[in-house]
Amino acid sequence: MDANDIAVTILSVPGAANYAEDKEAVGISRRINEALAEIVAKHPKRFGAIATLPGKTMDGSLTEMAYALDTLKLDGVSTLTSVEDIYLGDPRFDPWFEEMNRRKVTLFMHPTVARASLAVDLKIDISMLEFMFETTRMLTNMVFTGAKRRFSDIRMISTHAGGTIPYLVTRIQTLDLTFGPGPNRTPLTAEEVRDGFASFYYDLTAGTSRAQLGAITELVPASQLLMGLDSPYMPEWSFGPAIRGLEQWDGFTQDDLERIAHRNACLLYPIVAARAGYVMDPVGSAL
Repeated sequence: MDANDIAVTILSVPGAANYAEDKEAVGISRRINEALAEIVAKHPKRFGAIATLPGKTMDGSLTEMAYALDTLKLDGVSTLTSVEDIYLGDPRFDPWFEEMNRRKVTLFMHPTVARASLAVDLKIDISMLEFMFETTRMLTNMVFTGAKRRFSDIRMISTHAGGTIPYLVTRIQTLDLTFGPGPNRTPLTAEEVRDGFASFYYDLTAGTSRAQLGAITELVPASQLLMGLDSPYMPEWSFGPAIRGLEQWDGFTQDDLERIAHRNACLLYPIVAARAGYVMDPVGSAL
């Protein structure tokens, strides 16, 4: 963080408890969340943290969410884009989303690898391509099922500049009008499809090339973009070039860069911002 002039990091471990069942998964979540809370307590001006949930158990997730937010005072919730190949937006997640919506939480959604993807073996690391496609499937499912619109009080952050969504929006709009959003789902206009994708926040992990920035800013304004570096999974040597790519792109104003660097995150994580010394003006912008 110091080497790259990063003042504050939001810690998350989105899927660590999704590989276990029932009580074991709940126990993993509890240990992780308490460890995250300890880190924040030791370094309150440098870290915030968001809760890990046991995704395979809905009751366990609701209980752990309450503990993490109310007792540990964590700053939001994290999850994977799918659990056992069931994507966010599926009705079975409704109790979970209803509680997050009631609380108006910030939800961070990180891709995983679908079991179906493992059958397509290109002899390369699955994160190179499949994370992008997993994010694309989740975002589309959230929009097509209406879940993003129904749970609009949740501030949802998608990773990696939206996967392939910025490139595919027009195609999805066109073919939705041709084939529809799926059985027993409410038809959507082209504008509703685009507005659905445009209602997410997006982090820019591995997404700061000119092509990627050009595409994502066609979809959302700078006020919905966040810097992300995905430590420790992205190599440390990639952080500097990613930050410089963002700063040197000619499509951003200085105000845009400040929003992406910290002001947008301050709005999503105001308690962390206050601890770190960021001052919020009366309309909610970080100074």
